[in-house]
Amino acid sequence: MTHIDDLDALPAALVTAYRELMEGRRESSPRILPDKPPNPWEGEGDFGQGGEGMMGGVPYGRPMAMNMEDDIRDGLTLDSLTFRLGPFFFAFPPGMAAEITLQGDLVQTWKTQLVAYPQSLDSVFFIARERPVPIAELELARARHHLHRLYRGLHLAGLESASLSALRLAQNLSTTSTLEGLRRYLSRSGFFRLAAIKGGVLGPDQARKLGGPAARAAGLDEDLRSGDAGYRRLGFSPVCQTGGDTCARWRQVLAEIDQSLQLARQAERDDVSTSEVDRIETPRGPWAEQRPEDASALLDEILPGQEWGDALATIASLDVAAVVESPLGTQTAGESPITNPLDKGVAGLSG
Repeated sequence: MTHIDDLDALPAALVTAYRELMEGRRESSPRILPDKPPNPWEGEGDFGQGGEGMMGGVPYGRPMAMNMEDDIRDGLTLDSLTFRLGPFFFAFPPGMAAEITLQGDLVQTWKTQLVAYPQSLDSVFFIARERPVPIAELELARARHHLHRLYRGLHLAGLESASLSALRLAQNLSTTSTLEGLRRYLSRSGFFRLAAIKGGVLGPDQARKLGGPAARAAGLDEDLRSGDAGYRRLGFSPVCQTGGDTCARWRQVLAEIDQSLQLARQAERDDVSTSEVDRIETPRGPWAEQRPEDASALLDEILPGQEWGDALATIASLDVAAVVESPLGTQTAGESPITNPLDKGVAGLSG
């Protein structure tokens, strides 16, 4: 077994191990059980497939798949399957792992075992905790964060062209940018009519625990920007939705991007900066006495009972990762914290 102490060396070690395994230079895991039935079939059906005796048999060392969970939806007795996903599953926040029981395509149980890795925000949010910063810069960084989230949600929904449009807008964001083109694109694509963005409703207590856009999508008009003199000068007031579900959260994200661009234009024109340094509203949620904490445990409460596609759409709409204490590396305000597919030869695409 190879032990890696330096995380920077992990990618190269994984590539080397994979290449050695494929070329036969590294032994794979030994078989746990012999590749033969330890118990013969008992009885024989009409077509030689095994009769009633097979229900009590143990083929290949494992019991027959039987539903061991109480059905929570339609009374059908379907086989249940328990498995673990993460921490590298593309549809989960990086680092998150969960043990899941599915009955058909229905989530019976969900147990988060590893929480998502803490995320670093644009460095302007950390600077704003120390001194006043231009609101235009802060709001452009907020809009960029939401556009990156929208990119991931659209990519997961299979709307690749729309997702690249969102990422392209984030890459070239300025105070002259508008959301109209992307909004029309989403309307034409039918994103808000997709069945997989229904459900995932947060109750008031759950929404307040998560905070930020998710709370405002549930009708809670809580936003620390309301208490900042600079924002009051710009006439700021929180925008909210009422549904509290996945669809409402994406509508809230679009509304907040639009609002951030309007605030950035006003603040740049009037040269307005923040006044509060110990209470700021990050794109993840409020940062007062403590920074936004991990909220992965909420998934254990809201995902059981959802179909698999709806559950993944719910996860994509929720920003559950904690915020790190300080910005990572040398990232500066305006830089993207994610790998940008537009840097790989698709910058010429148009939406």
